[in-house]
Amino acid sequence: MIFSARKSVFGLLAGCYLLSGCASPPLRLYTLGMPSDQTARQPHLSSRATTIQISRVVIPDYLDSQDMILRNKEEIVRSPKSRWATRLSLGMTDLITNEIATSHPHELITDQPLVDVATLRVQINVSRFDVDADGQAVMDANWAVLPQDPNQPLIRDRAHLTATGPVSTDAEIAALMRNLVIMLADRVNTTIPAPSHP
Repeated sequence: MIFSARKSVFGLLAGCYLLSGCASPPLRLYTLGMPSDQTARQPHLSSRATTIQISRVVIPDYLDSQDMILRNKEEIVRSPKSRWATRLSLGMTDLITNEIATSHPHELITDQPLVDVATLRVQINVSRFDVDADGQAVMDANWAVLPQDPNQPLIRDRAHLTATGPVSTDAEIAALMRNLVIMLADRVNTTIPAPSHP
């Protein structure tokens, strides 16, 4: 009798566990960028084409994960329902690379390893990238464009970027962060010198 009662309780608990697991919403995965068909329309590269390597973006440690977070004053609130599909620094690097590449169809813009030394290398450091509960987004970043030729000047710049938008859903937070990363890519792009040959 006692064994039967224990078996019934165990079955009831297991059933509750399974039901609670089925009732929770599925985890949503977000990316900063979306696939484009730009690569299908890009011209062939010359053997003398400029190569620009985008180094992995450096961001604060508490941001560099797959967690989607929102700042509430001093508190960092992690979304229980959504995550980035990859670490945030990798997603930012990918989006910045793609944005800059659209403006340089005759140059090789990549964040992947090259077989030779790149003509230019871009290093981006983000010291602040916050979206708060009021829909205010702020990014502070600095970057350097380093030429292969030591006789060419090193270019340094920085930016303080802001944007506002709704943040009631994780999709809205992702969109607001995407807009800031695109703004940063545009600013970095303006400091990349034109190639010295066609």
